[in-house]
Amino acid sequence: MRWQDRIYGAVLRMVRDPELARDLAQETFLRAYDRLASFRGGAAVGTWLYSIALNQVRSEMRKRSAQKYGSPVSLDAISGGPGTDGPRFEPADHAAGAAERVAMKEDCALLLEEVARLDPEHRDVIVLREFQDLPYDEIADALEVPVGTVRSRLHRARGELRDRLRGRVL
Repeated sequence: MRWQDRIYGAVLRMVRDPELARDLAQETFLRAYDRLASFRGGAAVGTWLYSIALNQVRSEMRKRSAQKYGSPVSLDAISGGPGTDGPRFEPADHAAGAAERVAMKEDCALLLEEVARLDPEHRDVIVLREFQDLPYDEIADALEVPVGTVRSRLHRARGELRDRLRGRVL
């Protein structure tokens, strides 16, 4: 399905657990199918699916609020290494040395860990904008907030990530 990988990737970046992400992505499509008759076409299908996925993640987070949410993800899971279905982070320069590729993967892992530590409203906008490359208006539709709120949350989230990663990423 055209949206399957995108929804799974967005959910994975929010929950940091490949198995849970698969379950929530599957539940997203089941909910979308059940509610297909209520889809009016006012928003793009992708925006509608992201909205359902975000609600699924929020619902799951509420269920788990008594526990520490999520567990560390191995570098293999983040990089799509052996035995995982996770997204792949490939270095842009394939001619780079092995040490540089390892450092880039470690930087990606660190970035994903810090994104996962953001407040949910900041994490949502970062994932949808930076990882899923959605335009501001679609993010606003998916989160059911004004575009100005999306811009503000994105600015704050980027600033928080910049502060947390200062001196830790190449």
